[in-house]
Amino acid sequence: MIVEGAIGVKACINNSKRDIDIVYIDAHKKTKDFNYIRKIIKEKNITYKEIKSDDFINITNGKSHGGIVAMVKERRYDELTDGDIFYLDGIEDPFNLAYIIRTLYAFGIKNIILPKRDYSNMEGQLIKSSAGAYEMVNIKIAEDIIKDIKDLKNKGYLAYALKRGDDAKDIFNTKFADKCVFLLGGEKRGISNSLLELCDEFLYIPYGSDFRNSLNAAAAADVVATLLFSQRRK
Repeated sequence: MIVEGAIGVKACINNSKRDIDIVYIDAHKKTKDFNYIRKIIKEKNITYKEIKSDDFINITNGKSHGGIVAMVKERRYDELTDGDIFYLDGIEDPFNLAYIIRTLYAFGIKNIILPKRDYSNMEGQLIKSSAGAYEMVNIKIAEDIIKDIKDLKNKGYLAYALKRGDDAKDIFNTKFADKCVFLLGGEKRGISNSLLELCDEFLYIPYGSDFRNSLNAAAAADVVATLLFSQRRK
């Protein structure tokens, strides 16, 4: 797989989530950022090659590489650490998924569960669109999400999901538990009923207008992460 751009390449190098076969660097790039990359590549004994700008056409299909690309292996997934957790289900678009991961990481969320599927064909886009955050968070692939949520609840986590209905609470008036797992679904399918049955609380996002349509998953994640961060930092 090819990772393009300084931000993505640095994220791969610094976070050790995958093996790196080789890094190609534009020999004419002598900026502070590129010299830093050269430094850490040498420190980690990563193979690299200085090439001419025109040579990138033989490695990549576009011009968005910015003078650096890395050939890497697939990502190693993680065990979750202490802290709040988000389960992201049914978010098919890699740009939306990357944006959500970027937002969650920016607001201090380091643990993400994803449904089982092949992410290898979108990892390059996930790294780039998340500004490298895809390499920085702990990501667990759910083999059995029902069991995973039950296990987390047994460890003292409260499960939350966004939902409209009489049984849902205003998210702006919610005091979050010390240990939270949020179930966030895509716009098409949402969260399955079997998962909703495991939730301890349902929350809704009130609007300041008569808008009738739901926010997309990325916007909803923004709201949840912002409110959670606001409470956690006090």
